Amino acid sequence: MIPTGRSNPDIGCFGRCRAQPMFHRVLDANPATVRAALQDVRQRFLPEVCEDTLGRLELVLAEVMNNVTEHAPHEVPDPTPDPGRSPVIHLCIVRHDGGLACALTDDGISLPEGCILPRSLPALVPGDLPEGGFGWFLIQDLTQALCYYREDSRNYLAFSLPFALPEAE
Repeated sequence: MIPTGRSNPDIGCFGRCRAQPMFHRVLDANPATVRAALQDVRQRFLPEVCEDTLGRLELVLAEVMNNVTEHAPHEVPDPTPDPGRSPVIHLCIVRHDGGLACALTDDGISLPEGCILPRSLPALVPGDLPEGGFGWFLIQDLTQALCYYREDSRNYLAFSLPFALPEAE
């Protein structure tokens, strides 16, 4: 860890810690708010995280939040049901010495069984490629310590995204 007030230009992707320790957003699950949240994540972490790490973070977050937007309509009707209401996503990211710790919660339907289980890419049959099935493989491949559970009417997803290693000179 770099002492406060010092910088080291040779630290590559590991960057310097900023005073703002946590990124947090609460957003409706729709394409416009997901896009805005991804732009806010980039703006927040760009000064201290290398482009490779930031690109992997954006890919994972886009895949997760867009899955909620597309596949997880609000499950439990509230006292005044609104069929057009999107699930609400809570996004939290914390930078630590080894990478970025991310947590997302939403009030959409439960994640289908088998999504989080370790799996491989769908069969690639020329001329008959599946439209889906690649997203969770990417999420699993790019993250560490991926954890999902559901409690009451909320989904909880957490993972760690390690920093890219500085290139060998």
